[in-house]
Amino acid sequence: MLTEQLKAIPYFEDLDARALDGIRANAFEVRLHKGEILFTEGEPAQAMYVVRSGKVRIFKLSSDGREQVLRTVEAGDCFNEVPIFDDGPNPANAQAVEPAALWAIRRDGMQRLVEEYPAIAIGFLKAFAGKLRYFTRKVEDLSFRSVTSRVAKLLLETAEDDGSGGLRLKQQLTQQEMASVVGTAREMIGRAFKVLEKEGAIALDRHRVVIVSRAAMIRML
Repeated sequence: MLTEQLKAIPYFEDLDARALDGIRANAFEVRLHKGEILFTEGEPAQAMYVVRSGKVRIFKLSSDGREQVLRTVEAGDCFNEVPIFDDGPNPANAQAVEPAALWAIRRDGMQRLVEEYPAIAIGFLKAFAGKLRYFTRKVEDLSFRSVTSRVAKLLLETAEDDGSGGLRLKQQLTQQEMASVVGTAREMIGRAFKVLEKEGAIALDRHRVVIVSRAAMIRML
């Protein structure tokens, strides 16, 4: 099962059976309860991780306790790869959003594998390029989009077709959770909701957000 999961990851999709066997031999399982911290920023890095099931959020904390979610990783995603190559500490914090099962590969083991199988290094370069693009877009959003625009974008990204041409949210985030993702204070989320509601993009039903108009949401981007 682990071999199939590894093949689905961009780092390892082009590897032959021998290289995949080497990775599998160096992997061990980690299980997390909901809310459990896997590691904290600045600690010595122990491993890189592949999500087998569940979700883990990767986030930074400011000196005054404000949180910025960098991304939420799900089944098939990798994280904490950077310390594998720069020998530095964990660059962020990781916490289970829900019960999660992970495969972990220690730094020394992965470094040996990269030396033995150059195809692994090529896979890392390709995947790192994709993550660089992702974080470039993240910086662009934080620098050039208004809070209302960032909230509209987040709502669209977490929506799915409802089967009748409309959109529904796959999950309802709290205002604090949304603030952590879009990089603002919680009270600013409430203000953004009011603007989106006034523009006919959403409706607020108690503590639920309902997307009323896809077109109006897109106009707010």
